[in-house]
Amino acid sequence: MTSFAAPGAWDGACTAENAIPAGQDCGGQRCVQALSIDAPAVAVTGACTPRVDEPPPPARLDPWQTRALACLPGAYTECPGDRSTCMPSPDQPGGPASGGFLTCVFHEGDATCEEPYLDRHVFYGGADDTRGCAACGCGEPEGASCTIMASVYSDGACADQVGSNLVSSMAPFCGVTPPGVALGSKSAEVVAVDPGGCAPSGGEPVGEMLPAEPSTFCCQA
Repeated sequence: MTSFAAPGAWDGACTAENAIPAGQDCGGQRCVQALSIDAPAVAVTGACTPRVDEPPPPARLDPWQTRALACLPGAYTECPGDRSTCMPSPDQPGGPASGGFLTCVFHEGDATCEEPYLDRHVFYGGADDTRGCAACGCGEPEGASCTIMASVYSDGACADQVGSNLVSSMAPFCGVTPPGVALGSKSAEVVAVDPGGCAPSGGEPVGEMLPAEPSTFCCQA
């Protein structure tokens, strides 16, 4: 096999390097009878950068089905003792039960209830919302390809063309030539490039919304 290779780091411009004159003999036969061209390689530099579009904030849907309305009664002077606060009995006329209320003891935080206020209700004044998306990323570039138009000439100035063919990076090329033809110069031009792509990653939903600021109402049943 006789080399008709282009110079290293070739940009495709016309070159007469490794020219083969017409009729050159190789062991009793013409050297030039066919021409093979390796599949061109695509040089991929750098990496993909994810495009991040800031998503809208997640909907703050109300996760609680029950709300509490607490009313603080006033003091009644007929209550005995100097530190007691009195209120109507739950079941007497005008008492809390007549308005659909319960008699309760209020505690800040998530508290335990004691006799006789064992009907426990916990309510929340807010939420800790940590919902969002995992960071986006890109894998290594894959699937890049290109196609070139490769041409060979019998003279040294890329004027007298012997042949021209499309060569893809997916497969090498091999074709016959007239026996003993001169291969004086060559040129190549990129006609198509597919940069391939990068596999995306990330973007999965993360976090959760949890209740916060608890209050406990311990009520009489």
